[in-house]
Amino acid sequence: MSRFFRYAINKIYTICNILQGMKIARGAMLHFSSEIRNRKNIVVGKNSILYKKLSIYPGRNGHFSLGANSHIAPYGYFLIDNQSLTIGNDVAIGPFCSFFCSSNTWSSEQLLFRKNYDRGDIIIGNNVFIGAQSVIMPGTTIGNDVVVAANSVVKGTLADGHVYGGSPCKIIKKLNTDD
Repeated sequence: MSRFFRYAINKIYTICNILQGMKIARGAMLHFSSEIRNRKNIVVGKNSILYKKLSIYPGRNGHFSLGANSHIAPYGYFLIDNQSLTIGNDVAIGPFCSFFCSSNTWSSEQLLFRKNYDRGDIIIGNNVFIGAQSVIMPGTTIGNDVVVAANSVVKGTLADGHVYGGSPCKIIKKLNTDD
């Protein structure tokens, strides 16, 4: 398949999503192989790209928002349910990352995992890089100018201007943002 043909298919798919109620700004592009539910609850900013094989699942009352000049690499998984996932401008999300606004959890009071859920909005600031295969858990807030190392598990609040990594995610160092 030629590069032009793939581009044309993705452009047509993007237009079809707009016609189905998705809010997609000028210059944004969606790959046709992505699985997207409840399109009316999704906003994609100017010049942003959603690459192949993404799964985006907002519930009826859930919302997904991707800011301008951002991209999500292939094979991302976004379980939003009825919460909100807000991603800022100039954000790069690596391949195979998972975002859970709703996730099973353990409780000493209920032994069945299907009866225990942790739910919360996820907010990602501006100028953020999230490395490959990272997992972002419910209720997480990532500030501006943040780098999350690959294979990290993030829960809680990550302050502006730092590099984080690990499982669980911890501060590695402060970013030099003066340049």
